[in-house]
Amino acid sequence: MAAQLLNSSERCVDDALEGMAALHPGLYLIPNQRLIVDRDRVIEGARKKLALVSGGGSGHEPFSAGFVGRGMLGAAVAGPIFTSPPTGLIANAIATLGSGNPEGVLVIVFNYTGDRVNFGQAVERCKVAGIKAEMYISGDDCALTRLEGTAGRRGLCGTIFIFKIVGAMAEAGASLEEAMATCRSLGESMGTIGVAASGCTLPGASSPLFSVPDGMLELGLGVHGEAGAKTIKAGSAQEVVECLLNHLTKEDSASRLNLQEGDEVAVLVSNLGSVSQLEMGVIAKEVTEQLRRRGVKPLRVYQGLVMTSLDMKGFHISILRLVDSRWVALLDEPTSAPSWPKRCVPLENPQAPVKLSLFSLDISQKQMVNCYSLEDRSTCDVFRACLDAVVKTVPKYEDMLNHLDTGCGDGDCGSTLIAGINALSGQIPDLPFNHPGRVLAVISDIAVSSMGGTSGGLYSILFTATANSLLSTTSRRHREVWMAALKAGVQAVSKYGGASAGDRTMLDALIPALDALESCTNEEDLKAILRVMAKAADAGAKKTAHMKARAGRASYVREETVVGEDAGARAVACVLQAMATW
Repeated sequence: MAAQLLNSSERCVDDALEGMAALHPGLYLIPNQRLIVDRDRVIEGARKKLALVSGGGSGHEPFSAGFVGRGMLGAAVAGPIFTSPPTGLIANAIATLGSGNPEGVLVIVFNYTGDRVNFGQAVERCKVAGIKAEMYISGDDCALTRLEGTAGRRGLCGTIFIFKIVGAMAEAGASLEEAMATCRSLGESMGTIGVAASGCTLPGASSPLFSVPDGMLELGLGVHGEAGAKTIKAGSAQEVVECLLNHLTKEDSASRLNLQEGDEVAVLVSNLGSVSQLEMGVIAKEVTEQLRRRGVKPLRVYQGLVMTSLDMKGFHISILRLVDSRWVALLDEPTSAPSWPKRCVPLENPQAPVKLSLFSLDISQKQMVNCYSLEDRSTCDVFRACLDAVVKTVPKYEDMLNHLDTGCGDGDCGSTLIAGINALSGQIPDLPFNHPGRVLAVISDIAVSSMGGTSGGLYSILFTATANSLLSTTSRRHREVWMAALKAGVQAVSKYGGASAGDRTMLDALIPALDALESCTNEEDLKAILRVMAKAADAGAKKTAHMKARAGRASYVREETVVGEDAGARAVACVLQAMATW
């Protein structure tokens, strides 16, 4: 189990509230009350507007303190983890905003027995004390296909829509009666369903409240650690979202959410605590697209940490049918509440073509005419033979290069290199070998598009700088031209990669190969030159086995895990060795 970053399980709620108040100047934490209020109301006294109060057990952060602010809640009271706050603290919250306020206080409660009892008792006590107050009980859970007994639907994150819409109404001067009527209308127009891959772990506990078998998901779970309505097979984001939407809108559902083609909706996708942002993006995309395919129009989409369940890996989808034309404008009204998510207004056709000027490394005919070229057919054939040899020979080193990369990388150095070589193989027949600069520019593009990652980027830099050097000269002194070009490529790799000789990188093979080229005097025997370069690269790669990594990913891992030769240097040696055997 992962360590919990708390000072103590006893004070975790108080510490979190103190952090919330310290980070957001608009909030004020009343000492020893676990009560967060809108600071404007404390400074100015009871404003003559309807005030909203909510709260409940902690462990659902940022609910409910994060939704305190102008245009949403006036105050939020927090209980212990997953436990309703005591009646006295709730009464203090209501009194803080309701004393002397003729417009009164609307208390919004999530439908759990403890909250109903404690908040209800506080409302009644405040009424006796002369404070105008009413309570709305919110239940938007759609997990059950039938409602049995009198408990009703659980209150889930869809209630945040009520906070926002009714809060904006209150800010604009709505009465308590108008606010209550809107709460009821909102409650009849929304539904929430969720799924999780794991349970949550209470502060100080050693195991989660419930577990989910591998390859399965819990459907319709609550936010207090309750198991769901049933267990379903895990699948892709597309499959899981489709299952949730089907459940949310099925005819025998306990929900009143009867979505019809043409309906306009607002959507809230709430992370229950531990779903990665990458996954949340995919989920939001699926929800939006699948609603559209059903003929439903998502006018507003909100996503983020809204009402969590500690560290639970799961999410909830809340959908509000926008049956009142005013609700969109109220959702868009500004609020100072720190945790209300930024609105997203989805495009009708997000994939509609947009005219862009995309970068291309295409070389013009004029550039090729006025630059270094190979004039005789035999030399062009040798150039091609070198590349053919790389395509034919280097793939056999894939496993070896991957193995060298396992201790300090992703273990994919060989696979990444071979992906680029395979892409090159398909283009060799069409390459203009009489124009080496153009050929290397194409290889640079292949490195970017087919290899990717850091190694693809470094190879692209190497070939781009080398190509640029070839395209910038008209000399026909082959060895000098290639020596200057390779030198430009090596310098570019060092500049942008941040490494030098001796840092245990591909440069420890490239630099010795360049030195070997510079020392050669026979300009005609290309195979002999390549053999000398390959031998120097091989020796350089072997030396990396005894080097301390000072650049790249290997420099960030423990030294004892960096063993053997550097995979990048050995890859360069393999390529040069292949070229020397054409």
